[in-house]
Amino acid sequence: MSAILNQTKSEFLVDTLIEQLNDQWKVNAIESGHDTYYQVEADFGRKYIKLMTYLVSGGERKHGRSAYMFVENNTGACYKPASVKAPAKGIRFYVEQLTENPTICDQYGGFLYLR
Repeated sequence: MSAILNQTKSEFLVDTLIEQLNDQWKVNAIESGHDTYYQVEADFGRKYIKLMTYLVSGGERKHGRSAYMFVENNTGACYKPASVKAPAKGIRFYVEQLTENPTICDQYGGFLYLR
């Protein structure tokens, strides 16, 4: 309970977004008759919250993770990953926007590209 009280707003919103995405993607896979789907987890750092995706197949987690998105802890700004360790330049969204409308997010991070 004390961990929840010490969360920043961005950390809370990221946890909420992850729960929404994981539920949505699992339900979509099951309804489509697939047993393979992506899930998201967070690595909380001092400056950035790094969201990572991993593959689930047959109910079991597969090896390997990919950088999905970086969220700036202070502002909630979301960035496309430039690598596993660093975000690309340019804010793409704010975590509040994504939490309010999680359907913006696709499993592959295509929504983070500039158009």
